[in-house]
Amino acid sequence: MVYLPRLYCARGPLRAGALVVRREATAQHGDRGDPSLTQFIPHKVRLGVQGFSPKDWVGTFYPPGFSSRQFLPFYAQVFDTVEVNSTFYAIPSTSTVRSWATRTPPDFTFTCKMPQEITHDKRLLGAEERLSIFLSKMRLLENKLGPIVIQFPRSFTRRFEENLRDFLPLLPQDMRFAIEFRSQSWNDDAVFDLLREFHVAWCINDWQDLPPVIETTSDLAYLRLVGFHREFKYLGQVQRDRSKELASWARTIEGVAKRVERIYVYVNNHYAGHAPATVQQLQELLGLPTVHPRSLWPQEPGLLAQRSV
Repeated sequence: MVYLPRLYCARGPLRAGALVVRREATAQHGDRGDPSLTQFIPHKVRLGVQGFSPKDWVGTFYPPGFSSRQFLPFYAQVFDTVEVNSTFYAIPSTSTVRSWATRTPPDFTFTCKMPQEITHDKRLLGAEERLSIFLSKMRLLENKLGPIVIQFPRSFTRRFEENLRDFLPLLPQDMRFAIEFRSQSWNDDAVFDLLREFHVAWCINDWQDLPPVIETTSDLAYLRLVGFHREFKYLGQVQRDRSKELASWARTIEGVAKRVERIYVYVNNHYAGHAPATVQQLQELLGLPTVHPRSLWPQEPGLLAQRSV
């Protein structure tokens, strides 16, 4: 059966007037891979942003005058997944997690960072109790929960391998995890095999001066396009042309999609200046449907009057 990419937001039918654009991947990229990829890429790829709350998005992505309470429901009309960064700083409350679930459509997916108190402060040692509390909160998302991202600092080098080996068996098998190392000391076949043993995904990362390592260690893949840390002060518009890099990453995504059941891709604002636009550029390169955020903005009576003239 041929899969037909939905002309729906992941949340449900689009409201009247919303602009959906679909590019045919075969027309744009037929010379760079297996044309049959276009039949299964749409349901394998989840593309979103790392976070959804920059105030600089108001007036560019979010409608003018929007409050932070309105951000997530609007975001979920444009993209079907988000990487939550706030969980890195603190375990969220039960009410917060439940509000995420209730304010997003049924097939929306959250991926969440593991708290830094586990990965950075404790370096995985003696973390059983805090891990259990955190994961119990994440379970409140039920089928909206995607992979948990276990992100380590650069200082977490291979000399902490025993910490990792002792920690991995603590991860419940009914939840999914991806590990992001920021030290090249982990780029080793033995590490890849260790992650495969526990079905944990290797996080592919485009981040500052670390060369990306394209490796798959489970039936899912996880890609983070981060760029340079805090490069841009204003996050409401694209400020760096990443066209060449995105074309390359589109080819990589297509290749990785052959080897996994699902690939999650998240873009940071500091990759090019305004992550929503970068995600949509990548959607177009992959032939995926895009929803223009401004088509969801409330219509201004004055503008409607001008258009009817």
